[in-house]
Order: sequence, then structure tokens, then C-alpha cells
Amino acid sequence: MKFIVMAAVCLLALVIVPGRVAVSVSDDHETSQGGAGLVVGAEENLQALENNADTIIHAEVNGNYQTKKEVSDSEHDVYQMDRVYTATVVDSFKELKGKQYKKGDKVEFVYPVGFKQMKDGKLDKDLVPLSDEIIPIETGEYLLFLDDLSGSYFFSNINHVYKKGNDKRYHNISTDNIPIITVGDLKD
Repeated sequence: MKFIVMAAVCLLALVIVPGRVAVSVSDDHETSQGGAGLVVGAEENLQALENNADTIIHAEVNGNYQTKKEVSDSEHDVYQMDRVYTATVVDSFKELKGKQYKKGDKVEFVYPVGFKQMKDGKLDKDLVPLSDEIIPIETGEYLLFLDDLSGSYFFSNINHVYKKGNDKRYHNISTDNIPIITVGDLKD
């Protein structure tokens, strides 16, 4: 029954928040039971990736995050679990109207990870992730392609997470789609 309820919540999430994509998380206090099957197609080229993002920033990200929970299904005590990271802007390439970022500004972005159910007043250890793999957001420099959803930033497309490598190019650490880009590749 629990699996059916959690699967129904995951399917409901696909309808309500189609732009949100999450990954599984697993640490000493939580277990995961496979992804909910959420699949988002990767962009075919850099121009499409740029056009579909609300904001593009070059930023330093500390790999630490805060966990945030939001009620997803109050009837069944199901919560969506998110990771909230803070990025320090190095440069900005695309912004929403009214939002301008300069070097040193702090920008938070949300990375949904899955769902948990409350049992006996405590969150269950089992996480129902939205996908089978976790994309590690570790300390380093990133090119972030973000969307503004209800005042919070989320990855524009989880298939495109670019971290700076030793060769000063940005490598897609999520998929093989558009595997490498440079700051010079981005249009102003």
C-alpha cells in the first residue's frame, strides 16, 4: 500500500511540477528504493540549453546543502525532500528582468531529491527518489543553467550540470549530452 501511495504522489508531482527534476539521495540515515521513473530529455545543443534557461551564471558552489521538506500530500503525510545549495556568482550571462547579479552575489538553488512519508511523527528513512542516480554537487566552479519557479531557482535541465575541470573547461557531470563547454561558448 505504501508503495502505491508513494507512486501516486510521484505521478501527481509529474503533473503539477513538470519542470522540476530530482535525484535520489542516500546517506547513513536514509535508504532509497529506486527511482520513480521521471525522465527529462537532454537538450540537443548549447543554443537550446541557453534559450530554455531563465538564468545562466558562472558560480562557485560549496558542496554543503540544507535539506528542506515541503508537504506534498497532507492526507498521507508525504513530503517532498529538497536540497538547497548556495552559489556565489563569479559572472552572469543571462538573467530574468529585474534580477541582476554581480560578482560576489549569493544565489540559492533547489535540487529536489524525492519523497518521504511521516510515520509516528518522524520521517521514514526510506526515500522514494525521482530518479535512480544522484548527481553529486560538490565544492567547485559551475556553469549553472537555472529556471525560476515560484521565486526559487531549480536546474533548467538536470541533464546539464557543468563543473569546471582541471583543463579550465566545464564538463557535464550529469550526462554525455553537450559534454564540454567553455565560458567563451556562452553568448552575452
